[in-house]
Amino acid sequence: MAAKFDQQKTKHQLFHLSISLGTVIVCMTYMQFQGNWATVGSLWSSFIVPIVFIGEVSKVLLARYYSRNDDISITPKQRQKRASYFTVKEICGGLLLQCLCTVLYAFICIILGAPVLQNYEQTFVLAILLTLQTVSPTVFLLGGSGAMQVCFCEKPDTITKSEDNALGLFKYNAVGGILGAWAGSVVAPLDWDRDWQTYPIPNVVGALLGCALGNIYVCSRILYATAKVYLNRKRN
Repeated sequence: MAAKFDQQKTKHQLFHLSISLGTVIVCMTYMQFQGNWATVGSLWSSFIVPIVFIGEVSKVLLARYYSRNDDISITPKQRQKRASYFTVKEICGGLLLQCLCTVLYAFICIILGAPVLQNYEQTFVLAILLTLQTVSPTVFLLGGSGAMQVCFCEKPDTITKSEDNALGLFKYNAVGGILGAWAGSVVAPLDWDRDWQTYPIPNVVGALLGCALGNIYVCSRILYATAKVYLNRKRN
């Protein structure tokens, strides 16, 4: 008997991963052709943060698009509770949560070796990037309260199948970004005297490449599972 295959879920996953990888490619291409790597850590002279922001919002909109067919399975009470996630109070709560996460990431960066009395802007940019890769997508998708529930490993009871699918993909994006940013610190103390070793360039590039590797891993699993289903159906 052929394995059950959810075509809509697979399409959603592949489009989601395409946006993630496309965002990383655009960022890397931008840094390569900009010519001045020193501006990577600048909030106003670099477009890395806006590019990543647009990419994450695009993935949330994609999840919204696919979840429109799931809304019929939600009860009126669940629909009302779900709508409350996007009131002014919840939006402010979501912004506050992201600000707190940015401060937390900045503090962790300093604890792990970032300059304390200088490079404030660079640390802030790296913290914003990590927030966009980890917390922001969930806030954009589920609102402040929903994101808080997810942070405490509890899924909201109003979540749709497509939103649950997106949350699973966000997890790999977040883990890859954090591990990549941490791994990027390895090259900083090496005596290579390269321009790209300047903080926070290795960490920003590491966060982007870590995100890409996480998404490539998920993509390979999805393609393997899809090919397995296809071969089973062909044999049958």
